[in-house]
Amino acid sequence: MNRCLLNEIFYSECAGCSTTIEPGKYLCRQCLETLPFVAERCESCGYPLEISASYCRNCSSNKFFDYLFIPFWYKGMVKEALKNLKFRYCFREISFFKYLTNFIECRADDYDFITPVPSHFLRKFRRFCHPADIIATTIAERYDKKKVEILKRRKYTKYQWQLKKNMRHVNVRKAFELREEVKDSKILLVDDIMTTGNTLNECAKLLKSNGAFGVDCLVLSKGVFI
Repeated sequence: MNRCLLNEIFYSECAGCSTTIEPGKYLCRQCLETLPFVAERCESCGYPLEISASYCRNCSSNKFFDYLFIPFWYKGMVKEALKNLKFRYCFREISFFKYLTNFIECRADDYDFITPVPSHFLRKFRRFCHPADIIATTIAERYDKKKVEILKRRKYTKYQWQLKKNMRHVNVRKAFELREEVKDSKILLVDDIMTTGNTLNECAKLLKSNGAFGVDCLVLSKGVFI
């Protein structure tokens, strides 16, 4: 039997500091205390801020989503775990992301649909799994809801972080299509990371143009480089 597999079964190392921890765990207690929590946010729209405010630039932007639930900044172990899951074919991170959803403060039972931002099928084919799917499924199960894949990504797009800010809106324009009827529904749209918010906004625009009366976004992390 492969030694790495034996290590996973009988003992595990903390992904942050390599300390020996219980099997099935991802971080030791000390590293868990360093998770990059969003401490302050806009009271109006939920946008993560360095200093709390009742109104922010996101409130006045041309956005179609209504409210944001984002518990972490995209840095530290959250950033490293996302990169491992998306680009390095790691699997320990799956249980870690399920654990991180405990820090998401939202009333998911208020929504008619819980749906992930979709990946193109070519990108799904290349990845072991899709983080937004993991988060959406975990939240749906917790609130006894069904995750519904309302949207489909109909064109292959570049990664948003690879593009300049003024090109990100163009990259995702008309990249999605509707798979389910959403008229008169309230929707919780789920993703793993928000940069400028253009992907979320394009999805929300499509949903609202087809009759959804409310679209909130639940995102695991917000990039601090924007």
